Amino acid sequence: MKKLSQIRTEIEAIDKDIITLIEKRTNLAKYVLEAKKHDGKPINDEGQNKAVMERVANIATECGLDAGEVKNVFKVLIKMSIERQHELSGEGNLP
Repeated sequence: MKKLSQIRTEIEAIDKDIITLIEKRTNLAKYVLEAKKHDGKPINDEGQNKAVMERVANIATECGLDAGEVKNVFKVLIKMSIERQHELSGEGNLP
């Protein structure tokens, strides 16, 4: 049996990985914004947001996770991406 401290160390490493992936995802906002400008699409693309939510719900279900809670996480990630795109376009209100 693993000790609690060992499990917590593993969780900390996973948390760092998750944050690194969030950073990578958020940094792609620059390229997403450029492509949206080129294609004449708005920053907040409701169709794409819906597609992401459906995709992550399906993946969550396949993994035996609560799809609703996973969707909540992705609502935050989408919001962060939209905010970053607004910031990059000069419309943001982030510091």
